[in-house]
Amino acid sequence: KKYFKIWEMACFSGFLVGREVAKRMVARGRGTIIFTGATAGLRGSANFAAFAGAKHALRALAQSMARELGPKNIHVAHIVVDGAIDTAFIRDNFPERYAMKEQDGILNPDHIADNYWHLHTQPRDAWTHELDLRPWMERW
Repeated sequence: KKYFKIWEMACFSGFLVGREVAKRMVARGRGTIIFTGATAGLRGSANFAAFAGAKHALRALAQSMARELGPKNIHVAHIVVDGAIDTAFIRDNFPERYAMKEQDGILNPDHIADNYWHLHTQPRDAWTHELDLRPWMERW
């Protein structure tokens, strides 16, 4: 049950949303679909089998949709976001991690958004289909 719930949240939901927005984008003749992944989608690690499996599946979904929808002028990309993000949750629950903000050690939400916007506005002749975002000090 737990594996299915994680897969449902981390992969199947992306499929459902991607399928529905793709229909509208194809009819419109353009669009951008960006899936947010994690390092777990690139490699598994101990005690993360369900999450890694779901994120691997999401990455494969993005790659398949990119190949299917690219010729229809729909840009599909997968972004690996790896690291703490400057949010109240991190500030309140992980103060030692939040302290790394002063060293650019956690991700700034505005900088993440800039990268998503950049993907959306890319010209077709140079689309990026996968991007990794992480602070300089993140271990990977």
